[in-house]
Amino acid sequence: MSVRRGTSCKLSLFQRLSRVTAMALMTTGLLSGVASTGSAQTLLGYWMFEESDIGDDAVDSSENGLNGIYEGDVVLGVEGAPGFGNGAEFDGATAQVLIGPGDENGLGELTESFTVMAWIYPTQFSHKNRVMGGSPVGGGWGWGTVQDSLEITTYGVKDYDQPVPLDLDTWTHAAIVLDADFQANFYVNGEYIGTQSHPAPGNPVGNNWYIGASCCAGEFFEGKLDEVGVFEGELTEEQIKNAMNFGVSNYNGKVDNPRARLDDGTLTDPIERRNYVHDVLKTWIGDSNFDGEFDSSDFVLVFTAGQYEDGVAGNSTWVTGDWDGDHEFGSSDFVAAFADGGFEQGPVAAVSAVPEPSSLVLLAIGGLLAVRRRSRV
Repeated sequence: MSVRRGTSCKLSLFQRLSRVTAMALMTTGLLSGVASTGSAQTLLGYWMFEESDIGDDAVDSSENGLNGIYEGDVVLGVEGAPGFGNGAEFDGATAQVLIGPGDENGLGELTESFTVMAWIYPTQFSHKNRVMGGSPVGGGWGWGTVQDSLEITTYGVKDYDQPVPLDLDTWTHAAIVLDADFQANFYVNGEYIGTQSHPAPGNPVGNNWYIGASCCAGEFFEGKLDEVGVFEGELTEEQIKNAMNFGVSNYNGKVDNPRARLDDGTLTDPIERRNYVHDVLKTWIGDSNFDGEFDSSDFVLVFTAGQYEDGVAGNSTWVTGDWDGDHEFGSSDFVAAFADGGFEQGPVAAVSAVPEPSSLVLLAIGGLLAVRRRSRV
């Protein structure tokens, strides 16, 4: 889920920051719970949808060569998940990617202890949106959405349905870990949200596997997909966050992603850091969710992480509020972000010149942080 900017009324900047910060602080710690502790993992398949022609293979970037075939009305070259280039758009009726027989590619042999994930952008909830699964029915599994909930089905055994709620026309990262105890653990935007249980595993099957479709007519995915991944084994919450932030293949944090420099200690000079964020990452200081803009949704993300002046040395990253590169989330990060001048300015490419930081903005955020400090005394 992502936070959308309100357009129904015009509030002062201080009012907007106050409301967003209050909401974020109230939600801190609410999305916690017991989740998968992880097991040995093997990446079975990873589809990025960076192709430009549906006559090309849907390349599997996992090293296993599970390239797919685009079928039906798939549109390529559409804008993908934030920070991940292109995605693929599916029409909800004919569009699918054929991966091949489950008894040959290993997908049909997954009955427990496996992980699925994707960035999803559903455009309807009137029927099920299957992100991936086997067809026809007779065993195997499929996952996606049912109304505004997440679902993974072990066909002939169990529908695991987890309320979220999801948003339409919004990029959301979804992951499901079906563990060795046949429990389905659900994650949204890197956070654990709940577990659904059942006493039995799924059944192996040799049927064909698809992205954007599964067992049944009327369950084609309608919307956009990006960064689809399948693992043998149970990913931890940290690994799911790594995959969400840095790409599926970087689930262990061994990133070859340009974002890694934000947290590796090599970009502490303010000017060098600012230039790197603008010129290489094409965004602003403060864009923690990597959607290409610095706005209220970034405040919600960093305050929900709960690391502002938490007294734990060196535990913060760009995603959790360390915008100046000192591995802490404190007032200096807000100074760096607002000095950059990108708050609610839209994408970097859309601004012809970097605006000067507003003294009102700096005063407002300073006041909010002072209130935050006093509240902890």
